[in-house]
Amino acid sequence: MTEIESELPDEERQDSDYDGAWKETIRLHLAEAIQKGFPTLADLIDWNCEPQWLDKEISQIIGRFGYRNREVDLLFKVRLLDGRDQWILCHLEIQTRFEAEFPFRIDLYNAGLKWMFQQEVVTLVILADLRPDWRPSAHRFELGDFRSVREFPICKLLDRLAADWVDDDSLFVQVARAQIAALRTSSDPDARFGAKTQLVRNLYTMGYSSDRIREVFRLIDWMMRLRPDLDRRFKSELVDFEEENRMPYVTSIERLAKEEGREEGLEEGIEKGIEKGIEKGRVEGIEKGREQGSATLLLRILTRQCGHLPEDIQQQIRQLKLEQSQSLGEALLDFKSLDDLKIWLKTTIH
Repeated sequence: MTEIESELPDEERQDSDYDGAWKETIRLHLAEAIQKGFPTLADLIDWNCEPQWLDKEISQIIGRFGYRNREVDLLFKVRLLDGRDQWILCHLEIQTRFEAEFPFRIDLYNAGLKWMFQQEVVTLVILADLRPDWRPSAHRFELGDFRSVREFPICKLLDRLAADWVDDDSLFVQVARAQIAALRTSSDPDARFGAKTQLVRNLYTMGYSSDRIREVFRLIDWMMRLRPDLDRRFKSELVDFEEENRMPYVTSIERLAKEEGREEGLEEGIEKGIEKGIEKGRVEGIEKGREQGSATLLLRILTRQCGHLPEDIQQQIRQLKLEQSQSLGEALLDFKSLDDLKIWLKTTIH
């Protein structure tokens, strides 16, 4: 949540999960993200080899330094084209305002990971803030004859969107546009409604498949949350828009799952207290709405709780019976990692 949003009265606030949207975008589209943001590095990576995610390791190192474990601090291992393994710390903290100690913190993370793994680490930074003149790209320290310099590549979304991404319709760039639009409209609900409406409608003219439209819509919808009354208006107008253009790509699947506060209940369970959300979201969203798309909502919660879910795990969850889905909705509150989910599935299904 931005500082501006936090000062608004409750009825005016527009809570948005920037971290969650970015984390899912990077996890599901890592190659595209690196190619768009850091092309020089992307050309050195063998993308035929599946990257390995190291969530526990990044949590450990950040915890040792006493910093809050931000969800978009990601660590993954890739293989380079010359056959070497390379650890990459991909630090994707969503910065919405100037932070004087940012370069020092990046230097600290890099050094800590290098010390932990006894291996070189590459640090990447995406700057999604609105300050045009802020581009921290190095940490320097000199005293006497001692000199320490650590430079790290940055991807400044404001710069890229105004230059080489102007006509880019890729998924990653659409998420970047949504991020900047969300920040610019954080204190103006009506402006956010207009920006979100335009971004979503543009998807239908980009030549996307119906599946890709749904995927990008979900990420934009996640990042640009609207005030309840404007959200209802947005959904209603989107239904009309799709019907007029004979493109029922989003609302034909999402509408039933979102009716009567089902998704709202599940989202409340994540953002404002799991107990409250389970009462409203699980009972209505899982018990009544599983056949109408609530499996997708359950997968979303699990992704945010446990990290990226392999395809075979996702398929097992989609095939759960109603009673099993209800049981998983209760059990996930205690999950700390993907291993916990695997153990639950093995115990329940087999």
